[in-house]
Amino acid sequence: MALKARLVAAGGGRGGRGGPGGPVPDQIEQKPTRELQRVLSARGQLHRIGQLVTEHGLIAVVLKGGVAALASPAPVDLTDVDVLVRAVQAERLAALLDGEGFSGTGPAGTAHLAQRVAPNTVQIEVHFALNEFEFDETIWGRLRPLDGVSGLWRLCPADHLWHLLVHTVVTHPYRRGALRDVLLIAEAIGDCDPAALGAVERRMNAHPLSRQLGDLLAMARELRAGLPAEDRFRREAAANYVLRGPLGLRYSRFWMTAFLTALFAQLGGATDRRLEWATAWQRPPFPSPWGFAARLERRWPTLGRWCRTATRVARLVAARAAAWPVAAVVRYVSGGAEG
Repeated sequence: MALKARLVAAGGGRGGRGGPGGPVPDQIEQKPTRELQRVLSARGQLHRIGQLVTEHGLIAVVLKGGVAALASPAPVDLTDVDVLVRAVQAERLAALLDGEGFSGTGPAGTAHLAQRVAPNTVQIEVHFALNEFEFDETIWGRLRPLDGVSGLWRLCPADHLWHLLVHTVVTHPYRRGALRDVLLIAEAIGDCDPAALGAVERRMNAHPLSRQLGDLLAMARELRAGLPAEDRFRREAAANYVLRGPLGLRYSRFWMTAFLTALFAQLGGATDRRLEWATAWQRPPFPSPWGFAARLERRWPTLGRWCRTATRVARLVAARAAAWPVAAVVRYVSGGAEG
């Protein structure tokens, strides 16, 4: 949708004709239609969630792309809707959604329940926490109502921008520099006053990955200002090309996340690798999503934690060994692109 809007603004028209901007390919007419269908589906589901939480006295916070789907004049494509509730209310909201025709699919995550799906809708992810983002009472106290949607809330502008930055750089490093995420961040910048932007920059400067966070924020600022946006994440772009093209890796929940984290940590530099290693040894803040590990932790907490940590460290060592040759290929590819 964003691409079509810019081509049309530059002078392109329907059917592949028009103006100094040159023809708009017919595919550009088809793809935004599918994206718009997903945005409208998400919007309708969020309105229904607003009705449900209002009727049952719950507090639901819409996150990331869901905010844009509801409140932005230029929403971006999305494949799921993320809604956060307090931990004690998560199962209740999931049950209410199941009563509306949804059903759980796939495993739960460390910070969310199993995704809720229904025919011809985007998935709904009910969160009870956020990875890499401490959702404490101070943040709950800064929530703002989502205009025009009863029962739904959103993060305040500074927290919303910070969550988008952390989610892209830290939680999903393979998305660093992805235009869809840069567009969301650029929109979030527009909601912030100078004081809010200053607060985000202070949090950014104190973070171990301050350089990567700053690069992403700079890209979003350039895009928002209509300036040529310099791609500061060419290695990450090359890695996505190699992974999705020549390698064509199959997804594995146990293995793929560790492999991607190791690969992008190697590409990101020493700070990324130190943070990855420290995280592997860190006591997990959430229960394990794996049934056996969760039962072991409940019955013998100390043994369960040590087994879980040992598994994570061993997986990291193996993932680093597997990622090293791929990282070498990516550096070669990105070096050629930069040249």
